Amino acid sequence: MATLKRSLGFWTSYATATGLVVAGTTMVSLGYSMGLNGPAFIIPAFLAMLISIVVSFSYAELSSILPGAGMIGDYTLAAMGRFMAIVAVLGGYIVLVSAAGAMESITAGLAAEMLSPVVDSTTVAIILLVFFLIVNLIGVDVFGSVQVLLTVTMMVSTGVMGLMGLLGLGTVSEPQAISFNPAGWGTVFQSLALGIWLYIGIEYICPMAEEVKNPSRTIPRAMIWGLLTIFIADMLFGQALTKYVPLDKLVSSSTPQVDGGLAMFGKPGMIFIILITMLASASSISSHLAAVPRMLYGLAREGMLPKMFTYIHPRYRTPWVGIVAVFLLLCIPFLLSISMDLIATLILSSCVTWLLSYLIAQANVIILRKKYPDLHRPFKTPFYPLPQILGILGTLYAIFTIHPETDMKIKIYSISGACLLAIVAYAYIWLKFKKLPLFTPMPLAQIRGEIEGESEAERVS
Repeated sequence: MATLKRSLGFWTSYATATGLVVAGTTMVSLGYSMGLNGPAFIIPAFLAMLISIVVSFSYAELSSILPGAGMIGDYTLAAMGRFMAIVAVLGGYIVLVSAAGAMESITAGLAAEMLSPVVDSTTVAIILLVFFLIVNLIGVDVFGSVQVLLTVTMMVSTGVMGLMGLLGLGTVSEPQAISFNPAGWGTVFQSLALGIWLYIGIEYICPMAEEVKNPSRTIPRAMIWGLLTIFIADMLFGQALTKYVPLDKLVSSSTPQVDGGLAMFGKPGMIFIILITMLASASSISSHLAAVPRMLYGLAREGMLPKMFTYIHPRYRTPWVGIVAVFLLLCIPFLLSISMDLIATLILSSCVTWLLSYLIAQANVIILRKKYPDLHRPFKTPFYPLPQILGILGTLYAIFTIHPETDMKIKIYSISGACLLAIVAYAYIWLKFKKLPLFTPMPLAQIRGEIEGESEAERVS
């Protein structure tokens, strides 16, 4: 049987981890959050970065002992059994792809439409999706090269543009006077989830562990450097936005980053940030098509999804069925009527289910530490169990303070709750149909044996 190919180094790993996070919807969310909080949003953004760092420690430790494509599915299988493994993967990532992830192609299309009235946003979105479908089908090396180019260009351009705006270099308008915290501290500390959205997905490199060189060292470095550079680039650009665009316009605009580019640098700035938005959306689409199919592959390998998801193309060594399935999920926005309210609601709804998978990951570390205390861990969480405790508390706080407005909270919890209910129903029915135990953990050695067996097969081939 064909297996995955181990060929990704640090820069490709960094680009994979960072490329999903710095997305078109993230740029929209950054502008929205800055409009909601003013410059004070830097506080929840900084706290969210610290929470994301401690969460990344857990993913790095888990990935070092189970460096398989199944990622959170493999970790949870060893700690809590199949039922929770299905909930962790489908709740954390399929909801994301179907909701917020699906918005990326539309965000890119809307940005492109602003360049010229003859540009059709749907056509642009379809072209992007098909292009990255092909890139991911034909091999991880091609994906890696494209991803590095996209991510480095995005990060440098966003940070430099923000710095120039803050310093008044090349700007076409005068900055506006604004207080640091115009909305009050209550709004600031109800915005932690919006801050976490700036970094959520940094663990996307973990399902590619079977394709990363020296994963126990490369993966944690990629995640931590990714989080630090995202914070710097986003805060430079976000702080600049508040100086040139009225806060109420940032909250209501479907493209606040484009409004900022126009206000700071005129039409050239608008065109430049539109191109950056398209690159960000493209990078996110590519990351979804790279990482999520490998998680589906891991679930199917253990009988938790239909066997067809284990298919690896014999020539290109990529999980074709999973890639095509994720591609179809990313086409969902073509069925919706898009508005800023819908984008924000779907982003935060998928954030709730994603954060639940973060809670499961923290619990996995604690359970596996107690169950296998003498196990060799190539990467060990520093100051254990403090990062896990802080990660759990911070994640719970973000879920319970998902948005400052009560009506919006009700919408968010309703959508995320309905998605989780459907996933729980699937997990129960599927496992009963397959006559598999729901909550019996699989021995760690058995999971590792399957992963190592596939890696050995790859070396032989």
